[in-house]
Amino acid sequence: MQSFIPLLVFLHMARIATSFCSAPIIPTLTKTTTSSSAVEAVAPWQSFLDTLFADNNNNNSNKATTNTLKQQLLSECQQSYGRNTPEIRNRIETIMSQLAPINPTPQTAKSPLLKRKWILEWTSEKEINFFLEKGFSVEIIQTLDGSTLENYIPFVKGGGFGVTGDISVDEESEGLLRTNFKFKNANLDIGRWGEYNFPPVGEGWFDTIYLDEGLRIDTNSRDDILICRAE
Repeated sequence: MQSFIPLLVFLHMARIATSFCSAPIIPTLTKTTTSSSAVEAVAPWQSFLDTLFADNNNNNSNKATTNTLKQQLLSECQQSYGRNTPEIRNRIETIMSQLAPINPTPQTAKSPLLKRKWILEWTSEKEINFFLEKGFSVEIIQTLDGSTLENYIPFVKGGGFGVTGDISVDEESEGLLRTNFKFKNANLDIGRWGEYNFPPVGEGWFDTIYLDEGLRIDTNSRDDILICRAE
């Protein structure tokens, strides 16, 4: 969600400011004692079961950790919505650095989970925060559909500003996390003052470093951060 600069230019020119069901029954272990040592009789399937339950416990622990980190991140985003300071960014990046290594979705740029409507939770992009801070908008929407990207800022008093463009997977990017984009058109609807189209401005890329069915975290070519929830 980048490059809303065309609107800013226009505004300034116009002065518009698990567990299992039950534990299996395992025969009681017995020990056969000799004069020199105790030999434990172990059921042949026990090692398999031990590993199975250990893996299950680890999965539950990982899910709990992920959920806790996601809750912390979203809480910070909500408290800092529309604002960005070095302190805020540092707190958010600290949580991001813990979520990125446990990203559950490989090759995020190719994942079907990416192609949907997303609602902005927080960004470091000053062009976006301008609209939130000044009260022009309370929600920012990004839609990824096939090879098309659309960013839309609905205005609280009607109308809105939108940008559309093309997206493609950067096949040479490490881990296939990177999506390239190039904007094609920008449209400004300011109600009774008219509707205006702008020439395409802006291109770059974003890396989706975390993606699941409800949360997406991007970093981009402008060193900005975008955190969204699925609609």
